[in-house]
Amino acid sequence: RLMADLGYRERWTAWDLELPDDVRLPDAPLPAGHTLRDATAADHEAAWTLLEDCFLEWAQRPRQPLADFGARIWGREGHQPWNLRLLHDGAGELVGATHVHLSGAGGYVAKVGVRRERRGQGLAAAMLVDAFALARRHGATRCYLSTDSRTGALGLYEHVGMVVSSTWVNRAIDL
Repeated sequence: RLMADLGYRERWTAWDLELPDDVRLPDAPLPAGHTLRDATAADHEAAWTLLEDCFLEWAQRPRQPLADFGARIWGREGHQPWNLRLLHDGAGELVGATHVHLSGAGGYVAKVGVRRERRGQGLAAAMLVDAFALARRHGATRCYLSTDSRTGALGLYEHVGMVVSSTWVNRAIDL
């Protein structure tokens, strides 16, 4: 109330979510013809384009340069091919990408994106289940991610069994 009284407005709400270790991953099959695979060096620019396009739909920032983006994904210490997964449709078109990595005993989904015109087909849920299963196979005892109200994805994460572990409200004042 103090911040509201001082003129601060709510910009968005952010959440940290966890997949409890006792949660059985739901079945989330890909539609016929779709395939998920590890990215190769030849895929990096296409993955960057797709993920930046998805995130720039709501983020108010300039496009991140490929070199900076790559430093956080394939240039990250300990990067393994399974950390960047690509989803292709039956025609071979790249329609989604997921970046998951280990941080201690946790599997952190840093990015998940599906082309706007391909959403609503269960693709993101299948990609998340894949990411969590891979993280668990590589030793993660905890899986987590962060999102905010600008993405509209909270329901997706809850659908695959994640629970909110913390909530943050972003406020600002117009000067």
